[in-house]
Amino acid sequence: MRTVHRQAYIPEMDGLRALAVLSVVIYHAFPGFLPGGFVGVDIFLVISGYLITRLLHTEWQATGTLDICAFYARRARRILPMLVTVVLCTLVAVWLLLDSDALHETAASAAAALLFAANAYFQATTGGYFDPTTERLALLHLWSLGVEEQFYLLWPLMLALLLRTRPGRIVPVVLAVAVASASLAVAMCIISPHAAFYLMPTRFWELAAGGLIALGAGNGGPRGHGASAAWAGMALIVIAILAPTQGFAAVNVVLAALGCALLIRATHLRSPLGVVGEVLRSRPAVFLGLISYSLYLWHWPLLAIGRSMHTGTVPPTALAGLCVAAVGLAWLGYHLIETPLRRPDPAISHRRLVTTSLLMCVSLSGMSWATARLVEPPPSLATHSLSEVVLRDRPRDPHGCHFNAIDKLASFPKRGCERVDDRPSVIIWGDSHAWAMSPFAQALASREDMPWMDLTRDACPPAVGYDVNRARPLESDTCRKFNDLAFAQVRKADILIMTARWDGYAYRDELLQGVATTVAAASGIARRVLLMGPSPTLKDRVPRCIQAGDLSACSLPRSEFDAQTRKISAALAAVASRHDNVVYVDRADYFCTPVSCDAMRDGFGLYWDAHHATSTAARAFARSYLDATANWR
Repeated sequence: MRTVHRQAYIPEMDGLRALAVLSVVIYHAFPGFLPGGFVGVDIFLVISGYLITRLLHTEWQATGTLDICAFYARRARRILPMLVTVVLCTLVAVWLLLDSDALHETAASAAAALLFAANAYFQATTGGYFDPTTERLALLHLWSLGVEEQFYLLWPLMLALLLRTRPGRIVPVVLAVAVASASLAVAMCIISPHAAFYLMPTRFWELAAGGLIALGAGNGGPRGHGASAAWAGMALIVIAILAPTQGFAAVNVVLAALGCALLIRATHLRSPLGVVGEVLRSRPAVFLGLISYSLYLWHWPLLAIGRSMHTGTVPPTALAGLCVAAVGLAWLGYHLIETPLRRPDPAISHRRLVTTSLLMCVSLSGMSWATARLVEPPPSLATHSLSEVVLRDRPRDPHGCHFNAIDKLASFPKRGCERVDDRPSVIIWGDSHAWAMSPFAQALASREDMPWMDLTRDACPPAVGYDVNRARPLESDTCRKFNDLAFAQVRKADILIMTARWDGYAYRDELLQGVATTVAAASGIARRVLLMGPSPTLKDRVPRCIQAGDLSACSLPRSEFDAQTRKISAALAAVASRHDNVVYVDRADYFCTPVSCDAMRDGFGLYWDAHHATSTAARAFARSYLDATANWR
C-alpha cells in the first residue's frame, strides 16, 4: 500500500468550514435572520474543490502518478461512516415518531442518497429546495453531498487524464470547463432553476474555482496583500449571507464563491490574513470546522422531524434547542465515528475497502427502497380519514384547462378546454388560487345556465404585462405569454372572475398597476367582472392540524390577516370602483370570523393546504355569495 504524501494542516480551512456550516444551520432554523445563509453550501463546495485538488496534485508531484483507488478509499472512510449513521438514525426516528407517509418519503430519499444521487432525486420529486413543503423532508440536505460525491467520482479521473496527457495545459483546460459549467448554470437558471440548483454540472464551476487555486492558477499575482484579500473575501461572504433574497439567488452564490476563493488563495500563498486569519484560526472556529461535516448531517433531520412533530409555528426556543442538540451529536460523531474510522487499517487493501463500501451502499439502498415500497399504501387500500379527505378536496380540472409550472404553452388551450362555445360564458382567470376557486365559477355558470372554463396557471396572477419574477426571466416571460393567450379567450366571457394569491407576489405596485390595466380592458368586453380579494394563509397545513388533533395550531388571528391584506384589499376595491360593471368580492367574512381565520367550518376543511381553498369551501362560498346577491344581474 503506497504512502500518500501528507499535507500540512491549514486551520483557516476549518475556520471557513465553521463559517459555512453556521450560516447553513442558522438559515435552516431561522431563515429570516440570515436570508442568504444557504450559500454556506457553496462555500463548502469551493473548499472541497481546493482541498481535493491540492491532495491529488501533491500526490502527483511526489510520486508521478495518482492512486485512484486509494483516493476513493480515503473518501469512503471520510464520508460513509457518518452518512450511514445519520441516515439509519433518521429512518428509525421517522419510523418511531412520524407517520407512514413520512417514512415512505424518507426511505425513498435514503435509497437515493446511499447511491450518491440525492440531488437528482430531490430535483425530480420536489417543487424546489425553497418550496415551503420541503422543510419537513428529513434528508433533503443530502442533495449537496450528492453533488460532492459525483465530483469525487469524476474529478480524479479527469485530473489523472490531464496530468498524463496535457500537464502543461491543465489550468486552461480546467478553466475552460469551469467557464462552460458557469455558462450552463446561467442558462439553466433561466430554463430550469430547480435543475440549476440541484445538479452537479451546474455546480462544477464552484468546485473548479477551488481546484484552480490548488493547481497554481494566479500564483504569479501579488502576494503582499493577504490581509486586504482576506477582508475583501470575508466582506463578500457576509454580503452574500445577509443580502435579502427570494429563494435561490445566483448573485448571492457568486459573491460567496468569489469571497471564499479570495480567502483560500491568500491562505494558499501563505499570505498573512491579519485579523480575519486570527478569527478563522481561533479555537471556537476550528472546533466548529472540525465537526462541520457531522453538524451538517445532523442538524437538518433534527429540524425537519421537529417541524413535522409540531403543528403551527415551531417556537424559536425549540429550534435553537434542536441546533444545540445537533452540535452535541456532531461532537460525539466526530470523536466516536469520524476520527477512529478515518485512520486506514493496514490489513485492509484500498480495493477491498472500496468494493465493500460500494456493496454496503447498494445493499442499504435496496433495503431503504424496499422499506419505502412496503409502507406505501396501495391505492385500493388508501384510508379515508378526515385529513385525507381534506387533502384531496380540490378541483378535478374537468376541462383539463389548468397549466402547472412545467406545462408548455404550445398546447394552449389544452385539448378539451375548447369546449366553451360561442355562447356567453363564465370564465375564471388567475393562478392556482383561481383554479382552487373554480367550483365557484361552476356554481355561478350553473345559475346563469352558461358554459364555464378556467384559465389558470400556477404562480401567474391575471395581470397582463406583469413580470412575476425578475430573477427568472423565462418564468416571467411564460407568465406574460400565458396572460396574453388567456386574455384572447376572455373575449368569450360574459362573466369574468379574476383572482390570485395577491399577497404572494413581489413588486406589489407593478402587480396592482397590471391588474388595474387588465380590469379596465376586461370591463369593456365582459358584461360583468368579479374581482376577488385575498384569502388567508394559515399557520400550517390544514390536513396536518386535523391529523394532529390541534386545529388551533392552524388558525390565524383575524387582526393579523387584516393587517397583512388591508392595503391590497383596499387597492383592489378601488380598482373595481372605477368601473360600473366590476364588482369587488370580499372573501374575508366567509373564510374568517371576527376573531380568527380557522381551518374548518361546518364540518369541512376550508383549505387543502395552508391557503388553497378546498372545492367544498369554494362551493359553499358560492352558495353564500349567490344567496346574498340574488338580484346582482
